[in-house]
Amino acid sequence: MNDENNRKPTVEEIDKAPFPDDLTANKTNLLEIIRQKDDQITELQGTIQGLKSKKEAADELNRLIAPYANIAPYANKAFVYMCVYSCAVGLMTFLSGADFWWLSGFKLETSVLEFLVGSTAVTVLGLVGMVLTGIFVGARK
Repeated sequence: MNDENNRKPTVEEIDKAPFPDDLTANKTNLLEIIRQKDDQITELQGTIQGLKSKKEAADELNRLIAPYANIAPYANKAFVYMCVYSCAVGLMTFLSGADFWWLSGFKLETSVLEFLVGSTAVTVLGLVGMVLTGIFVGARK
């Protein structure tokens, strides 16, 4: 064993040994590979950032869509507002058209009734359209 470590290389081994030109080429190849890997790392980091942003958006949509009032305050509040407003307008329209002796003075003009009914339609269509298409359909594929 000791003889193998101390033996001198043969001429054939010296001929097969890399020369400085080959070492320079290998060094250049290594630098190019390192640059390519750095580019790939940068691209992957951008992809990771994009995926994190999409996940945050999906989490926020899930929070808004959830069926519980404490988790989805905006959608539920919009729905409650629409229901209360529509019921109030319906009640006023009914009472204005009804002829009760104790409500003989409650008569709304035609222009007021048109405004109330029109605003109800806008409220219903606008809020339902905004909530359903904006949150549920428009933001999801």
